[in-house]
Amino acid sequence: MKVWYGYGTEHSMNLVMIGRFKDATTAERAHTIIKELTTALQAEEEAGRLTVGEPDDRYSDEVLKLLSDLNIHSVGPRELEQFLYDLTVRRDGSSIVVTTDETDVQALLKVLLDKGARIEVYSAHDYPGTGHGRGE
Repeated sequence: MKVWYGYGTEHSMNLVMIGRFKDATTAERAHTIIKELTTALQAEEEAGRLTVGEPDDRYSDEVLKLLSDLNIHSVGPRELEQFLYDLTVRRDGSSIVVTTDETDVQALLKVLLDKGARIEVYSAHDYPGTGHGRGE
């Protein structure tokens, strides 16, 4: 179940973020990092150390070690919950495509930038027919 915290409107964002990398190998590594972070943060949530909507100012020891191992130093502890939002992340050749109804995507943006992506972000409501928005 998804619980909304904050102001809502009658339609979703339908946000698309595309990180384009120099090659497919780099894109695959970035995709793996996002999947590893998501899995670890799901475990944090299940263990009661992370609650969506109640961001913490500190990393758990496990998350701090993982971030260090993955060489990710720009994602703050208050942004970690973003990996638990309802989003789709897929690799398409040398690109990573993220689709979500959320607007808070800076944690994903930082990971993609840290790994060398050139990034495009837009609402598929305003740019339909790109093949990347939800419902396309």
